[in-house]
Amino acid sequence: MTLPTTHRRFKPPALLGCAMAMVVGAFAHGALARRAPSPGGSVSVAVPAELLPTFIEAHAYVPLFEPRQLTDDVGVPGAPEHSSRVVDAVSHSDDDRTWRLEVRAPPQEVAHAIGRCLAGRNERRFPVDALRAAGVVADVSVTGGDVTIVFNKPVGVFPELLSWCPLRPSVGTPTGPYALSAPGRLSWRSGGFMAPPLLGAVELREAENAERADVVIAPSGDTPGATGALLAPWPDVIVLVQSTDTALADPFALNDDEKGLSGFRQTLRADLLVAAWASGRGGPTEALLPPGVAPARPLPPITSTTTAPLSLTPVPSGGPRLPLFVAEGDILSDAVAERLAVLLRGRGIVLDVRRVSRGDDGGELVRWRPPSRDAALSLLSFVGERDGLASDKDVETALADGRLLARDPELRLAAALVLERALLDSRLVVPVVVIERIVAVDADLRGVVIRGDGIPLLDGAWWGGGR
Repeated sequence: MTLPTTHRRFKPPALLGCAMAMVVGAFAHGALARRAPSPGGSVSVAVPAELLPTFIEAHAYVPLFEPRQLTDDVGVPGAPEHSSRVVDAVSHSDDDRTWRLEVRAPPQEVAHAIGRCLAGRNERRFPVDALRAAGVVADVSVTGGDVTIVFNKPVGVFPELLSWCPLRPSVGTPTGPYALSAPGRLSWRSGGFMAPPLLGAVELREAENAERADVVIAPSGDTPGATGALLAPWPDVIVLVQSTDTALADPFALNDDEKGLSGFRQTLRADLLVAAWASGRGGPTEALLPPGVAPARPLPPITSTTTAPLSLTPVPSGGPRLPLFVAEGDILSDAVAERLAVLLRGRGIVLDVRRVSRGDDGGELVRWRPPSRDAALSLLSFVGERDGLASDKDVETALADGRLLARDPELRLAAALVLERALLDSRLVVPVVVIERIVAVDADLRGVVIRGDGIPLLDGAWWGGGR
């Protein structure tokens, strides 16, 4: 195994391992200086509580790999679809089980960061859920100044697994453009792997206080005070996920010989729900993988838009109830849940919406965002987060397909579509709606970039328009 020699490697002195603060300072002169002006100004950002840790991590720590669609940097030798400020070159064994990274940061710290990502100890569940679903385990070590990752199975898509994986040192010192200077405040810093940002500070606000914020992440419906909007690279999908017992009981009559799934979709009227609760920013879907992650597949034509009126059958106390977990905070998901409740009342069943924890006795209504542009890794992550899905025999067979982790993206996509079909045929997974993830941005704020997971990056943003 040999590494490319076109990039000169940085060999850290032996004394650098004692303090990461000194380490990142040594890289200030080697950082890619994309911007010349000094930092200044501040921006207020309204962040939903569930995204706050990820937002902070994205600005406090430099990523190991970034998809080149969002950067102007050159590709990494051995991983040309990705750029990196930390990794100089990538090589792998012929069977794709062993990968070696030539790094410019202290190898032990890079190995520590990779171990966190592959074990799920960072703020994102990806890629640990994907690896679990594929039955993959990894061993990370330092070999001769390089970082070596050895998998128990071939993993040809390895660089994508580490997209946005943060270089988070064992001592916790920030390596990115910002650092927490006070609760709810990120302040610019120099001496890291990146040039200082133009914005001097980022003020964090709760989503409930979004009215006066300059940037609002993932708003639903109206966006008070917003003068501009940016779309995430691909939409979210609202999915009904049923437990095995619920799918067999078939409370939504998905297996009905007369109407079945098409009747369920016509009665649900997802198009009206999107129009009423999401300003039309989406529509019905029969696919789990949204456009932007997999090729768009047209919906079959609806032959009729009229259905019989739904009757609210009285349900006696002690009658059948269907538990359904719905995360609080998304008005479109709540609207879909209310409509599902009406459908079930017509069958004499009460929908018992739960907010606290996801159980195994009913199901969940989840607003799912694929964590990667790669369809195979996204579906593996979806299945890995929900153990009950692998209980279906066809899903289990599809998960065993080695092409899901192949180096060739066309092979991965082909295997992903087979896995998607198995999930849909099992009736354990019923896609309902695709909905755009929108970041509302003040029109005078320039240079905001939206990551694949919907997180806005502000390290390259600045105030224009006379500010």
